[in-house]
Amino acid sequence: MPWWKRAWRVWLRIATRIGDFQARVFLSLFYFVIVLPFGLMVCLFADPLGIKGHRQSTWTDFPDRSQTLEAAGRQA
Repeated sequence: MPWWKRAWRVWLRIATRIGDFQARVFLSLFYFVIVLPFGLMVCLFADPLGIKGHRQSTWTDFPDRSQTLEAAGRQA
């Protein structure tokens, strides 16, 4: 086996280890710098279900819909 093929195989093993390490570092940084703060802000300030307010009831009123045959035919 020529020396360059052996050197190439050794380099591939080293490059694989370097790539695995870089991927773990970059993904960890992405998580802790972008995803985690965004998730914390959403948990603290957002209320998509409307359950944190001081409401008397949890019932949500919907507008009255007409129940005629013409209204049923106009559905899109």
